[in-house]
Amino acid sequence: MKFNPNLKPIVIFLFPLALLAIQNPVIALVNQGKSGSFDGNLALNSTTKFTKKQPLKIAINDYYYGPQRDFEIWMPGAVIKNTHNSLMTINTTTRTVYMIFHKDIPVDIYSWSSKDIREVLQTALRQNLDLRGKVVKSTNMVIKGYPGIDLLIQHSDGTQGQYQGYVVRRRLYLLGARTAYELTTEATNFFDSFRVYPSRIVHSR
Repeated sequence: MKFNPNLKPIVIFLFPLALLAIQNPVIALVNQGKSGSFDGNLALNSTTKFTKKQPLKIAINDYYYGPQRDFEIWMPGAVIKNTHNSLMTINTTTRTVYMIFHKDIPVDIYSWSSKDIREVLQTALRQNLDLRGKVVKSTNMVIKGYPGIDLLIQHSDGTQGQYQGYVVRRRLYLLGARTAYELTTEATNFFDSFRVYPSRIVHSR
């Protein structure tokens, strides 16, 4: 696929913020699972301070709602990272790390075609997800009429990952599951549980 150079700035903006900050802890935690040395205390540090803008700490295997209630998703396992724009959990039984990331795109994309949006998602995911491994499958997705993609990855370190990206009314949503073993029905249920409510999205200025 030939990449449209006009879309490059948005790729550069979005994904270092979204994925590079998440990738290293995911790899470390998954590799812990490969070695069988999971720490039982992976929940958030109790001294972590939350502002009113940050989502509240949630229970194990609970539903998570966005700050504007613009989306909901079932997050398997226990919380290991919780910020205003992202949530990560880990299930130590299936040794799978899950993440959801959401952020406004600071440019007008309403004139973009579905092809343009998927091109940005494909390129940025491939550039930032340790994709020296093999892309097993790439699928176009649609949610509430908005375009997205789904990538199934065999990572170079032997882990497996599945990732979905959507752009809904200028808001980016990224979902991911990565494991030292094989993705299970639990991961399928995680992705299937994602719901988005476009009418509730209020963009930051």
